[in-house]
Amino acid sequence: MKRGVNMPDFFDEFERFFEQHMMREHQNRMKEVEKAEKQMEQQERKLQQNVKKLDEQDAEDPFGQ
Repeated sequence: MKRGVNMPDFFDEFERFFEQHMMREHQNRMKEVEKAEKQMEQQERKLQQNVKKLDEQDAEDPFGQ
């Protein structure tokens, strides 16, 4: 008598489910994190450029006159 699902079939189905539902969500989240990280890096570079410009202006005219 055979009852239930064949174990290898169960594991194949579980693996497929895991890849489709869990891993896809994880990959999507990681893409969002990477995108946010790139944006933060760009903002940091812009801030560093602005600080450099302000330092240069301050060196040329330390009292803003």
